[in-house]
Amino acid sequence: MAPVEGIPDVVPASAEASCVADAPAVAAEVTAEAAGKIVSQVKHYFSDANLTHDGYMRKGIETNDGWITFGTLSRFNKLRSLLGVPEEQGAKGRGKPKGRPAPVPEGYTALLAGIVAKGVADSDAVEVNEDKTAIRRKGPFVESDEWFRRTVHVKGLPYGKEREGLIEDLTEYFVKTVGDVAILRLRRNPRTKAFKGNALVEFATEALAEAAVAAGESLEFETHKLEPALLTAYHDEKLAADEFIQPELQKPGGSYPTYEAWCAAHGREPPAPLDSEKKRKMGSSSSSEPEVVPGVLVSFSGVAGEVGISQLKEAFGALGEVKYVEYEQGAAEGIVRFKEPVAQEIVEKSADGVALGEGVSLALAVVDEEAQKAFFERAHTAAVNARGNNKRPIRGGRGGRGGRGGHRGKRPRN
Repeated sequence: MAPVEGIPDVVPASAEASCVADAPAVAAEVTAEAAGKIVSQVKHYFSDANLTHDGYMRKGIETNDGWITFGTLSRFNKLRSLLGVPEEQGAKGRGKPKGRPAPVPEGYTALLAGIVAKGVADSDAVEVNEDKTAIRRKGPFVESDEWFRRTVHVKGLPYGKEREGLIEDLTEYFVKTVGDVAILRLRRNPRTKAFKGNALVEFATEALAEAAVAAGESLEFETHKLEPALLTAYHDEKLAADEFIQPELQKPGGSYPTYEAWCAAHGREPPAPLDSEKKRKMGSSSSSEPEVVPGVLVSFSGVAGEVGISQLKEAFGALGEVKYVEYEQGAAEGIVRFKEPVAQEIVEKSADGVALGEGVSLALAVVDEEAQKAFFERAHTAAVNARGNNKRPIRGGRGGRGGRGGHRGKRPRN
């Protein structure tokens, strides 16, 4: 079974160096199971399958005669987790910025070096230097395009519903049902990094990839029916439909336009850059102009019978993280406000509608600019009114309403 997908999340060295003086000395230790996972993960980082897609590691092995220090590896989030390194330190709490990443104390780096040195002692692929401070591949990395023919594109997982351990569990599922997996990568929205509900599974051989596709509808992961297709076929289908080919789907050696160039050639406006979450929160709450967030609204129609907000949230929650549903009881239509700007993708993905109970299918559409502005104006007005209600003085005192022993009534909803 292959470890976690290759491209690692790394805590920047500069961030660690800035606070290493604050780090306490730690006598670290891990379980035998965690140690085994650490060795497998480190081997994976240096594997052909990972280096094909991992620019960070590929750049790393091109310098310093191929040696990567254990100090560098210990900053990879997956290894930090397996080692038990504290996640972060600093300010916490709602509305406060995240604290800076905690440094990796020497005890953890030394532990990592010891575990890996012992675990790869007989390896034909990697070697540790004499003072156990770094590790490298024994042989050179030679790029190949074979991975493209061994890869299966898998649809059918819920959009935006990524969880811890999903990659490991998916990999284990395909190993058990099909065969050896070289690497499994989740596809993400290039702007928001939200999980798209699709995965790329590279098998050890082309025959296994073909077997996965032949299994077809029999593949089911955690109640989700999977839709496998050879990446070669999926790529050619999108190309024939004149769709934009995202980087992870591109054929090695091929020539592809950037998304901006593709939009220009097809008369489409590229999406506006996303505001950072911090920028949104710092926006003036008393502004008279509502903030319009593009790409997050989807309208739905075709509601029949008695339907509640919770039922609608559940139905749309399978497509992406829902922030708000605007719906009046008894109406036939409404609007869903998603947390991320995924409206266009969700509408395209749900061309056949969204099931809502037996025999009811909702038709979806991207909200046009005028309706979008009206929606955020309504939301802005509601927020201003809610803040006004919260600012009303509450009469207190002994025996008074809202005072000690008095009747507090209902709290206003935010």
